[in-house]
Amino acid sequence: MTGLAVLLAVVAVLLGVPRPVRGWSRSAPPVPPATAGRTRPPARAVLLAAAGLAALPVLAGLLGGARAAVPGVAGALVLATAARLVVLALARRAADRTAAEVVQGCTVLAANLRVGQVPSRALATAAAACPVLRPAHETLLLGGDVTEVWLRQATGPGAGGLRELARAWQVASRSGASLGSTLEQVAAGQSADQALRAVVGGELAAPRATGKLMAALPVLGLGMGYLLGGDPVGWLTAGPAGWACTVLGTALACTGVLWIEALARAASVQA
Repeated sequence: MTGLAVLLAVVAVLLGVPRPVRGWSRSAPPVPPATAGRTRPPARAVLLAAAGLAALPVLAGLLGGARAAVPGVAGALVLATAARLVVLALARRAADRTAAEVVQGCTVLAANLRVGQVPSRALATAAAACPVLRPAHETLLLGGDVTEVWLRQATGPGAGGLRELARAWQVASRSGASLGSTLEQVAAGQSADQALRAVVGGELAAPRATGKLMAALPVLGLGMGYLLGGDPVGWLTAGPAGWACTVLGTALACTGVLWIEALARAASVQA
């Protein structure tokens, strides 16, 4: 166990060392997958947090033996589940902000075309107010293809509406058709999709809250055990049977919360 603790400490130090920043290529400037307002935790930070959580039960076992390692394992499971829920909530909010910016960008771009601006000028004016359109505007100034930029951005969470914008722009540029009326339909469709996602998100708030409440019920069960004159915590920490029940119960509760969250995410994606 000492070797494992040392190994985890080495991994944490290696993950904490910053990497040198690479220079940009002039021939192919990087294109962000979505708007700059999107928050996504870096993989290095996630791995560092995972290494820290894995070290908790090991350090507890070194300091207090197997009896102290069991609460460490249960605590690591709870902390890992809570961290996962926080990361998913932040990603969900960032995706919602990105989707709102995409709707705003399409609406502003359609309004600029409606007043008679040419597509390049309309895009420049809309990019000044909508950050999600700035990468495409910068690419247009360099003589690049804005549809490729939008298709790349559309792969990010909440930016799927840019795919419809890219298709409309591509069809209008190749066929000479009017882009204003097409973008108005695209903006209207994206607004309706955003309203639907808001309704679905509100409906899924209750199942998410129910899952977290069900995970907290074992704590109430411990309190009821004390009211009946027992010592549930003492039994759970006294021997192998209690240790197994503690770890297994915590793992099942955390699994249930994550499972409900996965079902809610699947439902929101289908909507």
